[in-house]
Amino acid sequence: LLAQESATGELIDYTNVIIEEADRLHNLVDRLVGSRKPPELKEINIHEVLERVRSLVSAEISGNGIKLAYDYDPSIPSIVADAEQMIQAMLNIVRNAMQSLSSPDIDHELGEIMLRSRIVRNVTIGSKFHRLAASLDVIDNGPGIPTDMIDTIFYPMISGRPDGTGLGLPITHGIINQHSGMIEVESKPGNTKFSVLIPISNQN
Repeated sequence: LLAQESATGELIDYTNVIIEEADRLHNLVDRLVGSRKPPELKEINIHEVLERVRSLVSAEISGNGIKLAYDYDPSIPSIVADAEQMIQAMLNIVRNAMQSLSSPDIDHELGEIMLRSRIVRNVTIGSKFHRLAASLDVIDNGPGIPTDMIDTIFYPMISGRPDGTGLGLPITHGIINQHSGMIEVESKPGNTKFSVLIPISNQN
């Protein structure tokens, strides 16, 4: 509207800058939040996803007093998912745990993040019943999520850190929803658990 009403060349230049920057930031947020295209689904081993996340994070926590442990159930069959998107989703949760363990509220010397996989039976996700699902847990012994934030952490731009973007967990939430899954969180001081449930499709 400003561009249409601006009569002078200088004002048109200014409005063009505003328009171009708004478009650039719009595209940037689209890339951060993820495109609307559906995931490229194929059979994957969920433990390959978790191991990729573990290898990416191991370098980041080296020397930071954080232990990264894992407890996998090898009997979990393949799931149908987009491997790259699942890596991003789980990586965001683990990085969130890493950041909480860097909090000044920590009153112990060793932070620990546990990656755990299990099969859950007879679970309802949304309104759909699934006989089998894979449960992927990320557990940390950090200070916990403040009670006034627990209901909003999956909303964009909500962050407990002054330098946080508030985009990591909403991106994860969007990816899990695209996979017909569900993400839940339980938190108290010393124990925060994010649980991702993904249906196991080949249920004979």
